[in-house]
Amino acid sequence: MKKKILYALLFSFALSSCLKDNGNYEYGDLADVNISGIDESLRCLLQEPQSITPNIETTIPESNLEYCWRIGADTLSKTRDFNYTFSKVPVSNKPLIFEVRDKTTNIRYSKSVKLQVVSPFTTGWAMLTDNNGVPELSFQSLEGEKPLYSNIYKEVNGDALTGTPVSVKQLVYTDGFTGQRMDRLSILMKGGKSPELDGISLLRMKYYDDEFHTDEIPQMAYISAQCYYTDLSLSIITTDGVVYGKYVGSMGTPDDGYYQYPFGEDALGYKLSPMHSSVIQQGIYVGFDEKNHRFVQWSPGTLSSKVLPISFNEASSVSGVNLNSFPGTALWLGNTYYNSDGNMYAVLKNNGKYYLYAYNFGYSYDVYDFIYKLTGFAELPDGTVNDNSVFVVSPSTPYIYVGTGNKLKAINLSSLNDINSAVNDLATYDGDITGLLYSQDNNYLKNAEFVVAVSNGNNSTINVVDPTLTARGQILKSYPGIKGRIVSICRKIM
Repeated sequence: MKKKILYALLFSFALSSCLKDNGNYEYGDLADVNISGIDESLRCLLQEPQSITPNIETTIPESNLEYCWRIGADTLSKTRDFNYTFSKVPVSNKPLIFEVRDKTTNIRYSKSVKLQVVSPFTTGWAMLTDNNGVPELSFQSLEGEKPLYSNIYKEVNGDALTGTPVSVKQLVYTDGFTGQRMDRLSILMKGGKSPELDGISLLRMKYYDDEFHTDEIPQMAYISAQCYYTDLSLSIITTDGVVYGKYVGSMGTPDDGYYQYPFGEDALGYKLSPMHSSVIQQGIYVGFDEKNHRFVQWSPGTLSSKVLPISFNEASSVSGVNLNSFPGTALWLGNTYYNSDGNMYAVLKNNGKYYLYAYNFGYSYDVYDFIYKLTGFAELPDGTVNDNSVFVVSPSTPYIYVGTGNKLKAINLSSLNDINSAVNDLATYDGDITGLLYSQDNNYLKNAEFVVAVSNGNNSTINVVDPTLTARGQILKSYPGIKGRIVSICRKIM
């Protein structure tokens, strides 16, 4: 009894309520309270409710007891039972502490739980969908039991997306001050605000729209969220075809940078299609100028960058094309590296016909600029593509995959001079193909997955497909039950 009285005197002045207690104390077990029914360790996923019901044996009247669940000085709950959902991974690595306080004596009794909070959003597929006219972000996790999180943006952030869904992309960058690798998701909405999310918790960090230091906020049409290192900046294309570059900011992070002025131009000006291909290794983006029917390039690493026409080497390019004029509008641009050159592609629409152009680049020290050559072009056969087709380039073989309606096709880029034999019919699926992508884990091609997103009415499925021509679109694994029509899909990788 003397020990208990001494214990109370020593701590009665230092300890107050759980919310106000900023100390880091360890409490001994006293005979008055015995806490059981709590495991020694707890592993839980973000956004999944956790429930712990402790068993408390005590002679102290219930009216004299107060309860607290905390991590360090952060109080999570002041109830006897622990009913809590983690919305983000705790910064502290301290254990989860359950405390019982005797209000009469101010003595506390505690039980420690080794806590591990894991995000299910580090690996999987982020999907921007149209669910009967309502934009939603859902996530098919590849963690643990691989749960599907429907409308996870609203669940995490408490409010809904606004506007018409356009695209979702992963944005990975390195903080120039700390060197820490950051993970974000960029969501582009037309007619609504476009948020950027923390890639671990999916909590909204900001809106892209709030980062403009201009009198009028332009309507964004394309966000180049792919990689973002300290020597590069982020580019966006607006609906009027103007490019804005985002200065990285004083710390090398997207959060303290901003958009202010659009990139400059030559005497002809420009109006870009809402897409571009990136030559990441060289720090150059390539787009299509629909005003002047030409391919253009710019460096995203400086706000003084200009959007200028690329130079084609006529001698090394294929014949039969006016290299100074490419009529039509751009349906798609893409690029890959399956050999030493940077291979880039464009599908242009002109007078109801679709044309595929293939080109690559090299740096010339004679003129201190990139020199491009057109390596192939062809008018695509009727039915190969339409205005709603989706595309992806193979990262390891010279093929472009095309989803048109419910049909999957593969175009052999080595045979564009005989386009009819170059187009291969692979498979027909039960619904429209609304997304194609190659996902690579840590850039190892051996782990690449070829994904075909199929939407049938208001229901969608992610299919992992064998990409070889002989497999004929064989589905290796499916993830069904996705609500809404998939508008955009990206593979989340950590």
